Amino acid sequence: MAASSVVIRVAQDGSGDFRTVQDAIDSVPLCNTRRTVIRLSPGIYRQPVYVPKTKNLITLAGLNPEDTVLTWNNTATRIEHHQASRVIGTGTFGCGSTIVEGEDFIAENITFENSSPEGSGQAVAIRVTADRCAFYNCRFLGWQVCPLFLGCKSFAGWIL
Repeated sequence: MAASSVVIRVAQDGSGDFRTVQDAIDSVPLCNTRRTVIRLSPGIYRQPVYVPKTKNLITLAGLNPEDTVLTWNNTATRIEHHQASRVIGTGTFGCGSTIVEGEDFIAENITFENSSPEGSGQAVAIRVTADRCAFYNCRFLGWQVCPLFLGCKSFAGWIL
């Protein structure tokens, strides 16, 4: 991590800078030019997560993927998200529990999960439409469509 990086801590118990992952992402300045590392305390974060096009250079970092889980239960026919569908899309494209549009995104030691029940329709754990993204020691869980990578020109990392 470069010395010029910004570090934000998320802990659901209130001991960090924010209680939710989305609040931490929302705090990143628009069109930021410095890497922002969002460190997640262990826990199951039941919330949709959206990294918009205007928020680049974000790293989400957990301690290990078994203890740091981002989960939500959207499906192609039922999308509950803090962003309007005109922003994130509809159907399979918009139903990601986590949606990443900001470039140079990195995830480390996190499980991305769509927790919708089996048979409930297309259910994406994470949708990525950004360039230069990397996933290190991450898991993608769900009963149907887990990761959805669209239009990504460059991808790095390894996935469990």
